[in-house]
Amino acid sequence: MALLSYLHKSLKLAFKNVFSNLGQYAVFFAAVFIIQIFFGSLTIILYNNDLTEWERVTEEYSYHIVVRNVNESQELWMENSNATIIASSYRVVDSWWADSFYDDYDGTYTYDLYIRLKGDDDETWDEEFELFYEKYLLELQRLSDDGTLTYDTTPLLNFETNILYNRIIYIIAMIAVIVLSVFLLVVLYNIRINHYKFIYGIYMSFGADFKKLFETAFWEMFSVAAVTFLPATGVSVLISYLLFTFRGLAFSCPIWTLLLTAVYGLIVILAAVWFPMRVMATRWPNSLIVAEDNSNLVSSPRRSFNIFGTKFPFQYEVFSTWRFRTYNLRLLVSAVLFTSLFICGLYIAEITRVTLSNEDAQFEIDMSDAVLGFSEDARDELYQIEGVTLVTKSNTVDATSIATHIRVKSNLTVSFSNLLVPDNADGYRVTNEVQYRALDADMVSQLEEYDYVGDLTAPLTDDSMVIVADSINNTKKFKYEVGDTIEIAELVKRTASVDTNLSGMALLREQLEYYEFEYHTYTIAAIIYDIPTLKMPIYMSEAAFETVTGEEVTYDNIEVYIDQSLTSEEVLSIESQIKSWGALYGNVKVTNTHSLFYSLVNEDKQYDEIFTLVAVLLLFISPMIWFFSQTLYYLKRENEFTILQSIGAMGSDIRKLYLVGGILMGIMSFVFCVGLSYILTYGLYHLVNVTIPSWTLSYIRYDFYMPWYAILLSVVMSVACGFLSAYLPYVSFMRRKSKTLAVEESGVSA
Repeated sequence: MALLSYLHKSLKLAFKNVFSNLGQYAVFFAAVFIIQIFFGSLTIILYNNDLTEWERVTEEYSYHIVVRNVNESQELWMENSNATIIASSYRVVDSWWADSFYDDYDGTYTYDLYIRLKGDDDETWDEEFELFYEKYLLELQRLSDDGTLTYDTTPLLNFETNILYNRIIYIIAMIAVIVLSVFLLVVLYNIRINHYKFIYGIYMSFGADFKKLFETAFWEMFSVAAVTFLPATGVSVLISYLLFTFRGLAFSCPIWTLLLTAVYGLIVILAAVWFPMRVMATRWPNSLIVAEDNSNLVSSPRRSFNIFGTKFPFQYEVFSTWRFRTYNLRLLVSAVLFTSLFICGLYIAEITRVTLSNEDAQFEIDMSDAVLGFSEDARDELYQIEGVTLVTKSNTVDATSIATHIRVKSNLTVSFSNLLVPDNADGYRVTNEVQYRALDADMVSQLEEYDYVGDLTAPLTDDSMVIVADSINNTKKFKYEVGDTIEIAELVKRTASVDTNLSGMALLREQLEYYEFEYHTYTIAAIIYDIPTLKMPIYMSEAAFETVTGEEVTYDNIEVYIDQSLTSEEVLSIESQIKSWGALYGNVKVTNTHSLFYSLVNEDKQYDEIFTLVAVLLLFISPMIWFFSQTLYYLKRENEFTILQSIGAMGSDIRKLYLVGGILMGIMSFVFCVGLSYILTYGLYHLVNVTIPSWTLSYIRYDFYMPWYAILLSVVMSVACGFLSAYLPYVSFMRRKSKTLAVEESGVSA
C-alpha cells in the first residue's frame, strides 16, 4: 500500500507539473517520442530480420552437412549402415543422398554425401551433429584410404551462430542508441536547468537534496514517456510493417518487442536525469540563485570593452556573442552534432549498399594437389557451365615469406606514410607489406575493371615492367607516375638469424640489419588506384615472378562467380558440375562459400533502409535543440534589451540586435556544420575502409565522400535554425511588449 501511495503521489505531482508548464516540456515530448521510435523500430526490424533469415535458410537448404571425397568403401558402409543409422537410438540422421564422381585416373568413384539431421530446431541439430560426428563421421574417416575426407556444414546447421551474430549487432545498435539518447536528453535537460537555476536554488534552499531532485526529475520524465509511448510504438510498428511488406516479406510484432522498447526508454530516462541532478546536487543554492542572468555562461574577458565608444548595435552584439561564447559553443556543438550524424547515417547506408553490391565468389577451387594444373582449356570448360559468370585465378607470394622487400625513392611516397627509412640508403624508403602476383592475359582483363593509368599489357612482353597499386591497407602510400621505378630486394646472404616471432616493420628492421640484399630495378607500366589492398600488390610477368620469388607459377587457387539470380537448386547443380569437372583433373577440392545465400539474407535485412531511417530521425533532433535553447536564452536577455531601450535604444536597434545575433549564429553554424561533418565522416570512412578490414582481413574499397544532398540539407537546416532561432524570439518579444503597452494605455485611459 505504501508503494502504491508513493507511486500515485509521485505520478500525480509529476503530471501536474509537466502539463502546467507544457511550454517548458514540449521539446522533451518531441525528443522522447523520437527516442522511442528509435528503440521500437530497431527492435521490431531486427527481430523480423531473424525470422526472415530463418525462412530463407529453410527454403534454400534441405541438408545440414556435406561429406566430401567419400570413397566407395565409405559409401558402401553408409549404405549398409543406413538402417542402423535411421533406427539408431540416437536418431541422428533423418535422410541422406549422394552425388558420384568418376575419377578418370584410377577408374574409381568418389562421392559427396548430403545429410539431413533429425530434430526440430538448430539447437537440436547442433547436438545431433556432435552425435553424428562421433558415431558416424569418425568411422567414415577411419575407413578413408588417403585421409582426404572432409565435410562442410551449411547455413541450416549454422543458423544459431548467425543469429548470435545478429544479436551482437542488435546489442551494439542498442548501446549506441542508448548513449545517443542519453546525450540528447542530458543536453536538453542542461539547457532547461541553466535557464531555471534560480528556481532550483530556491528549491534546494528549502532542503532538497540529490534524492529529492532525482525523484522529481525522474517522475516528470516518466510522465512524458508514458504519454508518448503508445503513439511512438504505433509509428514504430507502422514503419517496420511498411519496410517488410514493401519487399514482400513476412512481418510479426510480438508484445515483448514493445515491452523491451519501454525498458530501453526507462534506462535512458534514469541515466539522463541522474547526471544533471548529480551535478546540481553539488552546487551551493546561493550560486544557483545569483545565476539567474546567465552569468554562469559568461566568460569574463581579460580586458573590458568600452561599448559606448563603438557602433551600436552591431559591435555590441558581436561583443555579446563573445561574452556568451561558452553558451554559443555548447549550443553549436550539441545542435550541429546531430546534423553531422545525419550525414554519417546516410554515408553508412551508402557503404551498406556498396557492400551488398560487392559480389563474392560462390565456389573456391583448390588445385594444389591436382594431377593436372589449371590451364586455359580448364578455364573455358568452367565457363561452359551454365550460370558461371566469372572465373578468376591467383598466384600470390608475400614478400615476408621469402625475406624480401621493395625500395622506392622518398619523393614517391606520401608524407606520414609510415614507411621504413633504412639507415644505409638515404633518399629511399622500404616496405615488406608487398605481394608479388604473376600476370597473364586473363588477369589483365580482370584488372581492367579497376581505375588505372598506363598499359596493363606491358609486363606480358617486357619482364622489366610491373603493375603496382598506390596503397597499403586501403590507404594511399605512394605518389607513383607511369615510368617511375621501384627496386625489389633479392636476399643474398644471412649474416645472423632474425627473431621469427617478429612481423611487419619490426621484422624488416632486423632483416636490413642482419641480411644482405641485392636490388633489381623494375619500371612501372601501370598504376591501379582503387584495388582493395592489405599488402600492396605488384603484378609482373610469369618469368619475372619466378625470378623474384624462386617459385614456379602455378594457379592453384581458383574462384568461380555465378549469376546472382539463380535458385538454390541451380546453384547445387553448378556445384555438382564443377565437382565433375574437378574429377577430370584429379584430387581437386571444391568449396561452396554460400555467398549467394548470404547476399540474399543481407539484402532482406535492409540495413541501408535502417541507417537511412535513423539518419532522418537524427536530423529532426537538431531544430529542437536550436529553438529550445535560443528561446530560453533570448527570454532571459529581454530585461537587458528593455534597459537598452530605457537609455535611448530605438525599437529598430533592438531588432538589429536580434538580426546580428541570428546572422552571427548562422555563420558559425555553417562553419561548424561543414567542419564537424567532415571530421566525423572521414573518421567513419577510415574505420570501415582501414581499421575494420585490418582486423577481419576482408577488404572492400570504399570511396570517401560526403553525400552532396546530405551536406546541403544539413547546412541549410543549420544556418536556417541558427538564424531563425535568434530572430523568432524577437517577434515573440515585440508581441508581448505590444500587449503590455496596450494594457497600460487602456489602464491610463480608464
